[in-house]
Amino acid sequence: MKPQSEKTQMAGINVNFTRKSVRNINLRISRTDGEVMVSAPLRVKRELVESFVASRADWISRAQNRVLSRQPTEQAEYVSGERISYLGKKLLLTVEEGRGAVQLDQDRQELKVYVPRNANLKRRQTALEDFYRQELSSRLPVYLEVWQPIVGAKAKECRVRKMKSRWGSCNTRQARIWMSLELIKYPPQCIEYVLVHELTHLLEPSHNKRFHRLVGEAMPNWREHKNRLSQGLRLDERVS
Repeated sequence: MKPQSEKTQMAGINVNFTRKSVRNINLRISRTDGEVMVSAPLRVKRELVESFVASRADWISRAQNRVLSRQPTEQAEYVSGERISYLGKKLLLTVEEGRGAVQLDQDRQELKVYVPRNANLKRRQTALEDFYRQELSSRLPVYLEVWQPIVGAKAKECRVRKMKSRWGSCNTRQARIWMSLELIKYPPQCIEYVLVHELTHLLEPSHNKRFHRLVGEAMPNWREHKNRLSQGLRLDERVS
């Protein structure tokens, strides 16, 4: 019999589920994009498969995070004509000589950056990262005001920094949260998900069942946003 495949959800996790002639339920994570792939014998009840996936939720989360940490970031030259990511969209980058502030023109789908004459790659990158940092930092207080009462936890400090392999971190003793600068490239809902994740660590430091239950109570569709982050930056995104 030909294998029967479908993309579905099990225990709140997006999976590629296949029934085929195998003896056991098998689960693996794609090393390229973190996709969860589950195969099961033809006659095994779906409830048993879903129970198996639920029991492996923590392992799935850790495996997907490892895949994510290996994903390359955008390799930009920061020159006019490039498309750069901003809040899940792609903006046309224009680099000009001058001392003006960075200008964001949503209508023209353009981000204009001013740099000194003959600025090198590092200087152009710094100018754009300064804009990113300012934009993300200005949004965090708004998001905190919304989500702290929902989660039931309050951070004493929430700041932005560059991170190579993590979207956020939380010092539970000092109630301090750090958010990755890379998040400004993704949709606002993804930024909010990471914030909810870190706020929840103030209530539960471990990634155990209680932690995932608390995240789910605060943000029922959190896996959708986590999966979006796992997909990386997409070339087909444009300003709407």
